[in-house]
Amino acid sequence: MIIMKTDEFEKKINYKFKNKELINLALTHSSFSNKKNLNYERLEFLGDRVLSLVISEHLFIKYPNENEGALSKRLSNLVSKQTLLEVANEINIREMLKIDNSEKKNLKLKKNISILSDVCEALIGAIYLDSNLASVKKFIYKHWKKKVSKNILPPQDPKSLLQEVAQKKGLDLPKYILKKKEGPAHSPRFEIEVYLKGIKKFSSVSKTIKDAEIAAAKKMVDFIFKNKLL
Repeated sequence: MIIMKTDEFEKKINYKFKNKELINLALTHSSFSNKKNLNYERLEFLGDRVLSLVISEHLFIKYPNENEGALSKRLSNLVSKQTLLEVANEINIREMLKIDNSEKKNLKLKKNISILSDVCEALIGAIYLDSNLASVKKFIYKHWKKKVSKNILPPQDPKSLLQEVAQKKGLDLPKYILKKKEGPAHSPRFEIEVYLKGIKKFSSVSKTIKDAEIAAAKKMVDFIFKNKLL
């Protein structure tokens, strides 16, 4: 695999960092550095809040007639791990990520795809710190513009949708089971399995139980609609 250079990556994201330490930090996984805080996790925390603010403002202006519930559904979808992963893949974050070889193997096997979405948030945090809100808005608007306009109707939460599917089929409500918890206390990973009678089980891993449940529910909903099991 050809490794992308930093200046090539900056051209791809249409932003040139003044402080190169920030972009390096945003692209460094904790497994790559044994020094505390020299990884993307703190920037991820900031980027998550910046992304939510920018998207919230954009939705507030774009959909003036929608209530808080509808706007919240749109926001939840647009800042989800899946949407962040799509953006991460669009800008080839995987090629720039500094990560331990064993973790990189898991990444290739798609067992730790949430890493890429986390790094995408960290990159947003890094751009914000390196410049200002106006600059980070340009980055977010460029990569989220089509995604904001993609759904005419607000997207439905996968867990709510799966619950409706169960009710339509006359089944008990879906059950979410914690199968495994791994990782250090400050950065745990939860594996959640969703069960619905008569349907193949699905599981997902995430940093929070809630995100893992949503991701597992989405897999099951996608499977149900793809195979026309309604």
